[in-house]
Amino acid sequence: MDKEPINRVFLVGNGFDLAHGLKTSYNDFILSYITSCFKYADDNGEYDDPLIKVERLSYISMNNGYLKAIPEYVQHFYIRGFKGIEDAKIYFNDSLKTSITNPYKVRIHSEFFRRLLSRCSNANWVEIENEYYTFLKEILHSEKLDKRSTVLKDLHTRFHFLIVALEEYLLGLPLPEPIEGYNNIFDNPILDKDIVSDYKIEDSQLPEETLILNFNYTPTLNRYFPPAKFVSLKDHKRINYIHGELRKFKNPMIFGYGDELDKDYEKMELETTKGFFTYIKSFWYFKTSNYHNLIRFIDSAKFQVCVLGHSCGLSDRTMLNMIFENANCISIKIYYHGDEHHNNFTEITQEISRHFKDKPGMRRKIVSFDKSEPMPQHPLKAE
Repeated sequence: MDKEPINRVFLVGNGFDLAHGLKTSYNDFILSYITSCFKYADDNGEYDDPLIKVERLSYISMNNGYLKAIPEYVQHFYIRGFKGIEDAKIYFNDSLKTSITNPYKVRIHSEFFRRLLSRCSNANWVEIENEYYTFLKEILHSEKLDKRSTVLKDLHTRFHFLIVALEEYLLGLPLPEPIEGYNNIFDNPILDKDIVSDYKIEDSQLPEETLILNFNYTPTLNRYFPPAKFVSLKDHKRINYIHGELRKFKNPMIFGYGDELDKDYEKMELETTKGFFTYIKSFWYFKTSNYHNLIRFIDSAKFQVCVLGHSCGLSDRTMLNMIFENANCISIKIYYHGDEHHNNFTEITQEISRHFKDKPGMRRKIVSFDKSEPMPQHPLKAE
């Protein structure tokens, strides 16, 4: 009896870059951006852009025991969610109420960016795309009809600047060294024990085709495969840079939100005010053939999904729902961050469940923890 063919889809997210030691979280980006603003103001007297204005009133004292350099100054606010950064005085010892006059005058131009800063700290992770959509919904429900157009235009002017700044930041990151363990993951066979459905394969069977669906903008995967955009690679593997690539005109960065299943999205569709869909991902997907190539692949044969550093959050809900609830999807295997005792496996399963309407089907597809594996980590990242 001939074996039944099966394919595989890797969902590669930001956790893959982080595992390679890259500082690609939004917190890393915002911290770097704010630090650069103050450094520019310190050198030139003033910095001003669509998000923030920084004026140097005096030089940072090197002798007060608290402020030794700009990174330490910014770090003081970062650990507090940037609370008080616009104040005239700064407290550096909360118990003794010791304060100094702020050597900078800071004005945040955008309420949206002020919210991002308040969510960004060493204790919390900011999700720019989620915050953007929340802000968008608040405009939908709170702004008067005659003001919505102006408010939306202002939001998107500043959001566009943020996207450009993010791309410049990512371009400045190094290309990491490959990690041997990932070669094994990309080449591993699919195991029959990972499949609960009636679709039977051999105990250990290599996929007919493998699609590596890359949600990152960075070229980290180039360390494992030649640069390509959904073209055949060795061993019938293909890469689809579904969210675009850095400085690629024909495959631009897609940054925004992608939840057409949200009830407020339906209300936005009925709005006469234009601008609610400016950074909704679904409309950006039409700029390339990447999305159609994904559809063709998942509709072509049965497949297993492997989650590799993707949070499976709601910012990609429309696409993930299409993949997970596709009749051809028969298994979802999670490569988690952490070890056997401390990991994010349960968190990812909870996020995956939000993309399912068919909850019994979800429980049949997700591979249990005892059959899952941790993501290999860069030696400096491993805990």
